[in-house]
Amino acid sequence: MLGKADLLAECLTQAISAHFQDQDIVSLSDADGLLDDSLIDVSLVMLYRLPAAAFPSLMRAIHEFHPNAATVLLVQNADELDSSIAGFVDEGLVHGVLPLNLNLDVCLTTIDLLIKGGEHFPAALLRRVAPKGLEGGGVVAQKQSSSKDINLERKFDCGQDLLTMRENQILDLICMGTQNKIIADRLRLSENTVKVHVRNIYKKMNVRNRTEAASRYFRSDAKLSSLRGL
Repeated sequence: MLGKADLLAECLTQAISAHFQDQDIVSLSDADGLLDDSLIDVSLVMLYRLPAAAFPSLMRAIHEFHPNAATVLLVQNADELDSSIAGFVDEGLVHGVLPLNLNLDVCLTTIDLLIKGGEHFPAALLRRVAPKGLEGGGVVAQKQSSSKDINLERKFDCGQDLLTMRENQILDLICMGTQNKIIADRLRLSENTVKVHVRNIYKKMNVRNRTEAASRYFRSDAKLSSLRGL
């Protein structure tokens, strides 16, 4: 963990250490200890309360020194971040954003996901950031409008009208980068049940994987924005 030392950071570090007893947890207040040869086999770098101006150079340096490590930004609230984060995501410099107002169990589960190579981005951020591979760029402009009408049109555009209410819930979580295990925990389902729903979603949307499902879901938003002149 790299960032400003405060009570919250200390408590989170202790919780992570207790949960991941097979991992060495290191807290640093400046980047010098991270950008040298003293740390090897780093699996996850957590950035906390660092100056925004330092992000671009710091994240590229982290990627250079620790190319196999995932990088996650710890924030008080996902609304703190603007759509500029899309550029870092597209470069593969940021693998997740973790709001600190999450339940501790969910927070630790998400950290485990990131360590194992997954990604996690909260819905508040994804509403402003299109997924990788989306034609036309990484940022979808958002304005206040009739969400009911937009959601209805989007469903017909991407085949989402064929999905059940439960499948729509799961699709929303898939588009946040949420893995099956976490989806099952949030919706109080078994992981096998989630897998069945995911297969049905792919079939109804005529896609092969999570990336295609998310891309089609967000492409319809981009098309609607263009048609409406938003």
